[in-house]
Amino acid sequence: MTPGRLIDAMPVIDDWWLLRLEWRAGRPAPGQWLWLDLNGQRLCLPIRDADTGEGWVAGILPGACLPDGLRPGLTVSVSALQGQAVRPDPDDTLLIIGENLGVGPAIALAERHADQTRLALLGGRHGIPGRLVPSRFFVPALSEVAIAGLTALEQAGVPARVALDEERPGVHEGSVIELTSRYLGDTPADQRDGLRVIAFGPWQSLHPFRQGAAANVGEAEWVELPSR
Repeated sequence: MTPGRLIDAMPVIDDWWLLRLEWRAGRPAPGQWLWLDLNGQRLCLPIRDADTGEGWVAGILPGACLPDGLRPGLTVSVSALQGQAVRPDPDDTLLIIGENLGVGPAIALAERHADQTRLALLGGRHGIPGRLVPSRFFVPALSEVAIAGLTALEQAGVPARVALDEERPGVHEGSVIELTSRYLGDTPADQRDGLRVIAFGPWQSLHPFRQGAAANVGEAEWVELPSR
């Protein structure tokens, strides 16, 4: 762990927070993450954005996972980069999944590869760090259970659907993995075979999915994050 400084700590939608840190090493990407010690608490910070020219990295975390007293200028301890950057091939057709801490990097990857992303499935127990809107993209397999998209991804041309533990208009009440399994189960085999699934989330949630529904797709990659 090395000393660092918190440049920004800003609340975003649904009690998620953007944390931006000083960073002078190589450029990280979605799929990688840092251990972060701040105010006596150790956190996993999945990478969402970075600018090596300006010298920062950023991630988003649920407020429920964060200690009190966050402020710009706060001294923190930061680990070396953990994990591997996810780099889709140019001809991949992507199904991107983000659950809990995996939501931030999943959104980031979908934004970077908007023209390749068939669908992004997001959510979990902490709400969603974005504004929900009626989606302009029709997803037949999910039309009866989820119709809300995410504003930022709608603007980027990416269909997305949301699953949360609580009831909200247009949102599936349940887990992201349940929503994914429904989508794959109602998608023709020839379309499933051409998908590359990239899933970000805690090992506890991704492990059972690895053993089941993902066997029905062409390729799958798992970014297993610590639970917090």
